[in-house]
Amino acid sequence: MIETPQVRPGLVTHTEPMPRVIAYFYNSAQGNLAIQLLTSMGIPNDRLGVTPPERIEGGQGMILSISCPDDTQIAQVEKLCRQFGAEIHRQRR
Repeated sequence: MIETPQVRPGLVTHTEPMPRVIAYFYNSAQGNLAIQLLTSMGIPNDRLGVTPPERIEGGQGMILSISCPDDTQIAQVEKLCRQFGAEIHRQRR
């Protein structure tokens, strides 16, 4: 089954591939809080991928795929996600 992609309104100014941090939260409430803090620190909302608990085997947790506009934000993103108990992985370019 193929799902229709979500289209979000707004102008995308940065179209080159960005480095990504993949964060697995065991508790989706912590993942939701991390989303709020990530967007407040400048992570583009249109480059934030979310896999909700109902799409994860066992129905718990949350996976965030976080695009970082520059390499300096990678460390900040990883630190913030770890503070909320996430398991961190980096996606290679």
